[in-house]
Amino acid sequence: MKRLAACLSALVGMLFVTALASAAIRHEPDDFLLPANSAFSMQSGESEQAYAQMLLEQGVEPRSSKAQIIRMWVEKIRQDPGISAALPGGAQGVSRILLDPETRANVISSGLAHLSAADRLSYVRLLTKLLDELVPVNCFGEVDMSATMKRVTLREMSDADVRQYFELLYKVLTGNARKSPVVLPTSQQYAVAQRQLSRALFIQLGGNQSDFARYQSYARYPATATPADACWATRVTLHAIISMRDPERDFILLRTILQDQQNKNPTGGQTTPAGPPFPAPTQPPGAPEP
Repeated sequence: MKRLAACLSALVGMLFVTALASAAIRHEPDDFLLPANSAFSMQSGESEQAYAQMLLEQGVEPRSSKAQIIRMWVEKIRQDPGISAALPGGAQGVSRILLDPETRANVISSGLAHLSAADRLSYVRLLTKLLDELVPVNCFGEVDMSATMKRVTLREMSDADVRQYFELLYKVLTGNARKSPVVLPTSQQYAVAQRQLSRALFIQLGGNQSDFARYQSYARYPATATPADACWATRVTLHAIISMRDPERDFILLRTILQDQQNKNPTGGQTTPAGPPFPAPTQPPGAPEP
């Protein structure tokens, strides 16, 4: 299950920032957020024109409700003193996290770990919804889920999803800033959560023997899996996690996020047990063998 665990860990623990979100924050009319090689004048009128052009290039009408949602949340993120204070370089760090993949990964892992269980679930539900609705069955030919989700743009998302997206991004950044204590499940609690996930996977597969074999084949031989198999297995596992009860569901999510953070920073931060966080699907007691 190591490859599947890695794919899901990357998906759940990635900084869910689309190309347009990055451009929106970096092109706000503020000198420290404009690109260093920008030819845009700092006069407010021309800055507004540049911002509108950026939206148009990304397929968003500058006067649309979606554009207004983007601007409102971008301003909220940029002007939050807690977010600025927590990032290297102060306010400039708000734009830098969108340019540096390693910094993005660290900030998102920390922020997700400090969210409430309800917000972590909302985050995963939104990712799953976008994966289901906006990503083809072969994940654009990618087996890397992070690469897949980078193909999703705000242009394709509904206004409601864009609003929730930025709200969660804001909470992730403020969560990273707060650094409140993270309470991990005990080994016994996590073992119970893994068993519940195994049952949830079995239910998601509907007892279908061919699907069960397909899932196990991907888990055992990921190097030979097609993008369609990787994409399908990821969807199955995410839906299985969402279907779980709390607190076991959040135990899985929290440990997955922290495992991802540990893998990126093996010598620092809080230690989590080694090994893949996702067990193979197993039939409930009394169920027929697949």
